[in-house]
Amino acid sequence: MRISASFLAKARANAECLMTDRCVVTRPGVTTTDPDTGLTTTGKEKVYEGSCKVQTSGGLASEQTEGSAAQAMGAASLVWSLYIHFPFGTMLRNGDLVTVTNSANPELVDRRYRMISPQSEKSWATACRWNVKEDA
Repeated sequence: MRISASFLAKARANAECLMTDRCVVTRPGVTTTDPDTGLTTTGKEKVYEGSCKVQTSGGLASEQTEGSAAQAMGAASLVWSLYIHFPFGTMLRNGDLVTVTNSANPELVDRRYRMISPQSEKSWATACRWNVKEDA
């Protein structure tokens, strides 16, 4: 199968059309020095502001009971995973913090997530997809 650059660009644009949430991503631990006083402070740097998509998966389809005490008792332990998708080419890092600023789902607004690992390292990526954990 041959995939053209124009086909991939269209696929990336289609993926981005689904990213209707808005967010701000900051990077903690950035040290800056005041040029006048020489004092250093450690804070956060805004590294991205724009579209994203909050996604979950799991539940019954991801039951994790094989060989566990829960399995022996007939219980199911449900596993839910959280992801956030960003436009292709968004240069983000593990540990960055995402704050959802706007969403069609009002329950997502002001939620904070810590990025823990990318899952879009593949040849024909159409988005930057990240595993995240809710940050209290």
